[in-house]
Amino acid sequence: MILSKLCELAQRDDLLANPDYEPKGVAWIIAVGDGGKFFEAIPTASEEGPGKKPRAKVFSVPRRVGRTSSAVADFLVDKSEYVLGVEPDGKRSPEDLQERRELFLQSVTAARETTNSPALSAVEAFVGSEAERGRAAETLSRAGYASNDLFAFQYGRQLVHDLPDVQAYFSRLRRTTTEDGVQCLICGRNGPPVEKHQPVKIPGGTTSGIALVSFNSDAFESYGLLRNENAPVCRDCADAYTTALNRLLSDRYPDPRHTGQTLPRRFVRLSPDTTAVFWADGEVPVLDLLTTFFDAPRVETVAELLAAPHKGRKPTNLSNQFYCLILSGGQGRAVLRGMHTGTVQQVEQSMAAYFESIDIGSEQPLPLRRLLESAALLGKSENLPPGLVSEALLAILFGRRFPHTLLARAVERCRAEQKVTRERAALLRAYLIRNLKWEVSVGLDKANTQPGYRLGRLMAVLERVQGVALKNPNKTIVDRYYGAASTRPGTVFPRLIALAQHHLAKLEGGSETFYQKRLGEVVEGIALFPPTLSLEEQGLFALGYYHQRQDFFKKRESPEGPEDENSSANEEGL
Repeated sequence: MILSKLCELAQRDDLLANPDYEPKGVAWIIAVGDGGKFFEAIPTASEEGPGKKPRAKVFSVPRRVGRTSSAVADFLVDKSEYVLGVEPDGKRSPEDLQERRELFLQSVTAARETTNSPALSAVEAFVGSEAERGRAAETLSRAGYASNDLFAFQYGRQLVHDLPDVQAYFSRLRRTTTEDGVQCLICGRNGPPVEKHQPVKIPGGTTSGIALVSFNSDAFESYGLLRNENAPVCRDCADAYTTALNRLLSDRYPDPRHTGQTLPRRFVRLSPDTTAVFWADGEVPVLDLLTTFFDAPRVETVAELLAAPHKGRKPTNLSNQFYCLILSGGQGRAVLRGMHTGTVQQVEQSMAAYFESIDIGSEQPLPLRRLLESAALLGKSENLPPGLVSEALLAILFGRRFPHTLLARAVERCRAEQKVTRERAALLRAYLIRNLKWEVSVGLDKANTQPGYRLGRLMAVLERVQGVALKNPNKTIVDRYYGAASTRPGTVFPRLIALAQHHLAKLEGGSETFYQKRLGEVVEGIALFPPTLSLEEQGLFALGYYHQRQDFFKKRESPEGPEDENSSANEEGL
């Protein structure tokens, strides 16, 4: 199913105008003339924005073979060690470089003998001429080039690999095989299976790409079948699914229908080696939202999503299927973590519920990455348990329960740092609403009588009383007792209540009355301090504390509590 849906995507988006060619960034164009004469090396890289590193221009080039450790030349477009027999890092021996250049030259010669193309004759003469290659290498060395830069050739005013007779030759070459015809597991038609599937550039894998389907070890073979017999896929289907996957993993894949434009991004990096890609049966707005909500959700886009049920939509859009793949890259092969599907309507409703659940009164929707990092040691995503980010993403997309580990980590960081940040408050609210169906308000809820919530509020009031009485001490009761108060309130709160009486006695004017009233409001809903709080109740404790503290920082129109009007605390640091 996975491969067939990717093939459908490639066909629907017209990604296979020429199935034997693929888009790649080509850093240099080597202009040559008759007899192999070298004219110039033309750089293609340009800056895509202020402060961004220049990137090579993307061209449609002959599909690359996908090298591993052995030397194999790509047709007409390759790295300097194959095209020129040199490389800038000094990692290859002269013998290795000569072998690679000769392999490249052999592929050009075979094409020239078949087509009699003057352009190929010029390229062949250039690659075979030590003097012309030396001139090119000297020019490139002065300009500066990288070992992984790709080089293409220009003859006259045309790129050699774009010439019709060259394209026709390469297409015939790719489809020449001695394999017997068997049934393709994707399309069901009989035909020779590909020997080697095209590589896909999956983060975490090698820079040259890794195969999603491969049989490079006996462990991956079974029932006496050898290599591609285990999963026969015809050339057309192999080209289609790898093209679709490379498109989904690219942030600048060229739009085949609009020259000079790129297709919208359709992936989210979950970790250095794990990526989620997504698409639907048709273009729908939620796909564009998904590309931003992990790092920088836009207010307008989220607002549009939340208002969508009230505006009306075409039912065909909502009933379309939505697909999400979780992929990881290793040095040898790709790892498919899972494929998850649902309807566009289901995903929109689930995401709308998610954005509502993380709303804690902030105008700007919080990015998912920041929420998850707030639950990690030192705020670093690499310190999160493996798989937690992808589990959280799937819960958001498909309305599933959040992993229990998410609650545990968020509560643990609140205790360890003695602090409830805006991000953790949003994360805890989302968990309690999604998993426990608890009603948790956006702001302070004075009617909430749940023990955890009331005790969190009480902690904030006691901290405030101490701060006003002692003129903002360096260490507050939260710095000393938050962890114990949120886990063993029966032991800690009686002592804090007694301490608060000393602090109240130091207040003057209407402040004592104001805070006595606040304490009375909160304590009134607590019949008995419980000996312990469960993990879920600790999450509610954190929210109660956060809500009450935020309420103190609101500017009051009432003359009560004048000290609150002068507070300059920064909400971000709570």
